[in-house]
Amino acid sequence: MNKVIIIFLLIVFVDGLIKRCHLFELFMEGVKDALTLIKPIFTTLMAFMLFVQLLRSSGTIDVLSSLFQPVIQWLQIPIDIFVLGILRPISANASLSFLYSFYEVFGVDHPLSLLATLIQSGSDTTMYVVALYFSSIQMKNTRYALWIGLMMDFLSVLFAIMIYLKMFV
Repeated sequence: MNKVIIIFLLIVFVDGLIKRCHLFELFMEGVKDALTLIKPIFTTLMAFMLFVQLLRSSGTIDVLSSLFQPVIQWLQIPIDIFVLGILRPISANASLSFLYSFYEVFGVDHPLSLLATLIQSGSDTTMYVVALYFSSIQMKNTRYALWIGLMMDFLSVLFAIMIYLKMFV
């Protein structure tokens, strides 16, 4: 893949030389255009990363997991599955770290690892998608997009648990 990128860059460079373009000036114009596009997205991303970090460090996830502890024990699933279900709509990296911990503890073929994989692949980072996409077009009213996305994430976690219970318990 690196060779393809280098070949592409060489072709663009040679084409610019043949057409006698001012390559550096054109490059700087492209960078300026990119910065105007990044500015509204960057502020949203920074705010969102701060929100995820505050959520993780404040203990909110621990409080939520202790609230749902009886249901989780009744379903005979580890608390980390619940945490994965909460974190997945918020942060892809945080949910991936939980998924990797399942793989390390149980192995990739264990039923709980398969359940975690179903949750990871069946849901999306809804909060991130809504924040990034709607802010990039400066749309302030998301209407029902956030609630429908979160409902679909909840249903995907619920169906993943139902599949797990039907097949492995």
